[in-house]
Amino acid sequence: MKIFRILLVASVITVVGMTSCSKGDTGPAGPAGPSGPDSVFSSQWIILQFNGSKDSNGDSLYDETINAPSITKAILDSGIVLAYVNAADPTSGQYFVKDVSSLPQFFYEDFSVGSTYISSFSTNLSGTPYRYVTIPGNLVTTTANRRTVKGYTQEELRAMPYEQVQQILSNKN
Repeated sequence: MKIFRILLVASVITVVGMTSCSKGDTGPAGPAGPSGPDSVFSSQWIILQFNGSKDSNGDSLYDETINAPSITKAILDSGIVLAYVNAADPTSGQYFVKDVSSLPQFFYEDFSVGSTYISSFSTNLSGTPYRYVTIPGNLVTTTANRRTVKGYTQEELRAMPYEQVQQILSNKN
C-alpha cells in the first residue's frame, strides 16, 4: 500500500507538472548561416591585378593567381566551376558580364584546389572585375563523361550570361 501511495503521488506531480507548463512565444529567426559544402557558391567581384612579364619570345604575359577556397577537390572531381569577367565592349564601351572561357583574347584559366590561375598573352585585364561560381557534385548529373546541371551542359552554362545562370541555379525545380 505504501508503494501504491508513492506511485500515486509521483503520478499526480508528473501530471500537474506537465499540464501547468506552457510554451512561450516564438522568437525572431536568427541570421542565415554560411553556405555549406552542398551549396552553390558565387564569389564576390574580385578586381584583377595582373602581374606583367615577357616570355622567352619577348611577348607580353599577364597573369594572376586568385585565392578560391570554395574550389575543393570534390568540386574539381565531380562539380563545375564557372568564371566571369565584367568587361567593357571595345566597340560600344558598354559593360557586360561574360564567361572567361568565351573571351576572344589568348586567355587561359586553370582551377586547382583553393585557387584559380588566370593568364592572358595579349591583354592586361588589371582593374577588371572577376568572379567564380562553384557548383557541387550533388547538383551535377554526369552521363557519358558529360556534366550537366538541371539539363544544361557546362558549355551551355558558360555561354549564358551570369544573371541567367544565377536564375537557373536558384530555381528549386
